[in-house]
Amino acid sequence: MIVPGDIVNLSVDKELHICPACGYELGFHTSFKSVHAGKDNPVKSTRTVYRVILICPECGARYDVGWQVTFPEPEPRIMKTTGIHDI
Repeated sequence: MIVPGDIVNLSVDKELHICPACGYELGFHTSFKSVHAGKDNPVKSTRTVYRVILICPECGARYDVGWQVTFPEPEPRIMKTTGIHDI
């Protein structure tokens, strides 16, 4: 089992598909880490911002290339039910 290492900051020039740590050439997996993960933030922002972390599938090296994303909030769903109420 691969143990993930520290997240390393990495800049992207023209293209990034080769892992600098092991030379794996077929690209990366992605994961998302909250920008505020591990921070005590009493004020909740309207949207959570996530860092996009690239993970080498061969050696497990993790890279932060500076990309950030937000995801849309789920829409509330109203469920209609039927029932019999005793009076």
